[in-house]
Formats: sequence, C-alpha cells, structure tokens
Amino acid sequence: MKTFESRLRVWCGLLLVASAVGCTVNFPDDVPYTCTETADCGGDGYVCTSLPDNGPRYCCLPDPAEVCNGLDDDCDGLVDNLETACYTGPEGTLDVGLCHAGESICTREASIACVGQVLPVTEICNGLDDDCDGTADEDFDLKTDPGHCGACNNDCSFLQDCVNGECVRRQELDCANGQDDDGDGFPDCQDRADCDGKSCGPECVCEGGSKTETSCTNGKDDDGDGLVDCSDRADCPTNTQCGPPRSDDENDYPRCQVNGVCL
Repeated sequence: MKTFESRLRVWCGLLLVASAVGCTVNFPDDVPYTCTETADCGGDGYVCTSLPDNGPRYCCLPDPAEVCNGLDDDCDGLVDNLETACYTGPEGTLDVGLCHAGESICTREASIACVGQVLPVTEICNGLDDDCDGTADEDFDLKTDPGHCGACNNDCSFLQDCVNGECVRRQELDCANGQDDDGDGFPDCQDRADCDGKSCGPECVCEGGSKTETSCTNGKDDDGDGLVDCSDRADCPTNTQCGPPRSDDENDYPRCQVNGVCL
C-alpha cells in the first residue's frame, strides 16, 4: 500500500506542476487519476475516493467485496475492512443463550480471523445458558445437589445433605452397621443425636450413646459387651425378670441376683 500511495502522491505532484506551467499530462492506464468528485472519474463505475490517511483523492473502480490483500478493494477509503459477521460455533447455537457472532478481520498473514464471537462452553451454574442449548443450568439439580442447594453455589457443609433444595444435617442411616454414615465422627449408638432410642440390633437399643440389652431372658449378649442377660448388670439389674414365669402367678418368675445369676 505504501508503494501505491507513493506513486499517487508523485503523480499528483506532477499534475500540479504541469498545471502551473500550462502543460497537458496523459496518465497511463496503470496509474491512479486524481479527482475532486466522482463526476471527475468519467463514469464506468469509477468513484472518487481518498487514501486511508485522507491523502489525495483518486478515481477507483470498486470490487464487489473487500479481500485481505492490503488494498482498498471496495474504494471506501479503508484497507482490508471486511465488515462481515462471522460465527464458527455449532449449527443452531447462534444467538441462543450467550452465543453471538463476531467480526471478520484480516490478519498480518492475509488470512481471515473471527474476533468477538462467543461460542458454547460447558454449562456452569450461574443462571445463564452457557452451552447455548436454550436452557440455563440444566445440568444441575438444585433440589439435591449439595454444591448448589436451592440456588447456584449454595454449598452445604460436609455434615449436611441437600433435601428438597435445603441444606439439612446428615443423619446416621443405620445404628447397627458399625459405620459412621453421616461422617460426624460418631458411629451407631455413639451418635446420640441420631441413634438414642433407636434399635442397634435384635433386643438392643441405643441409650445415652451406648448399646443396651432389652432382653435379660434370651441367653444372648444382645449389646455385644461380652455379658449375657443377668451378668450384664448395667442392663439387667438385680430383681429383673430373667426367665419365663414358673407358675400361673405372673409375678412368679426368675430374677437376676446381686451376683449376676438368674434364680
């Protein structure tokens, strides 16, 4: 373009000198003609335009479209101004959600680049349609997702579950499985908040953070503490029934003794 501008300036200078001395100058076909207005260009589609830096005006025959070649192809006084929209995203995503077109520009390598376009990306929880499929936040269940409970980025603590969009304290699922189901550091009956009063197995109930036998008559160590029936004096204290009635009298039954035996 610099060569073109230099030649134009030289010929314009010659034209001015020739005019001053009263001479006539004939321009060859490959040299631009100076002008003041389009009427000076003799028709045939030529227009009067100026160099990009508002230099001397010259006659220019517009091409149908601007291309990346360092020239003002469409004779609008600008070089390589494509002025065309572009979009390289998947079909059906243009102008959906956040996606929109960009602008085509010429690079230094004379290729075309699309700048300013927004393409689909992985959906994130933000109330927007990031992947441009027409729906926002569709990959997130705000009813059950502990990281987005009830609303995007509302994060439940490690001791909470998301239930119907609310963070609620996680509870022990089973008070007899030997596991800390809710991750609070207390398994089974040791988790008093969750397990007190609940079953810890056959003839076993959680009380005060410990397993307690509920039967002193079955000959089994129901709470797993190594003590059976009357010998488990904490759960089967003295005078507790430890066997079936011995007669029709409902009060006539074996009882746990002080020494932990059943008589």
